[in-house]
Amino acid sequence: MADSAVMTDCLTNVRKIITIETGESEMKIPTMLRYGVRMAVTLAQKGELMSTTALAKEMGVSPLYLRQLAVPLEKKGIIKGFRGAKGGYMLNVRPEEVTLYEIIQAYDEDFSLVGCVKSADACPKSPGCTSRYLWKDLSDVLKDTLENMSLQKLMERKKGRMRE
Repeated sequence: MADSAVMTDCLTNVRKIITIETGESEMKIPTMLRYGVRMAVTLAQKGELMSTTALAKEMGVSPLYLRQLAVPLEKKGIIKGFRGAKGGYMLNVRPEEVTLYEIIQAYDEDFSLVGCVKSADACPKSPGCTSRYLWKDLSDVLKDTLENMSLQKLMERKKGRMRE
């Protein structure tokens, strides 16, 4: 099976497991993180300076929220902001040089599916918990996928294979 098919199957199974255990029907990704990734992707697709207004409109967010999204990406050097009448944002790295994991890390997000994966102290049952290994393995698969997916690869996937 291709890597993307394996990941799709893995995430589908994770969603099913989470639904069974929590009653929720989907994984929750922080809004700021989703929009931060979208911002980097939009800038990579555009390939040039975008005004704050144009970028905000394209993303469906306010210019004020866009500026908040930009701060972590600017601090990590992923995007560059320009002030003034001709200002805006542009990608500061080549799309093939930045991974989705690096973008996510700019927002200080951890992709452990449950707290005990990041820290055994998060749950008193962690030391003897067999299912913790499942969550660790699934978290590792997700992290590995994000580490190996550059903005360029993501854009290529959209062009060629995503039909949803």
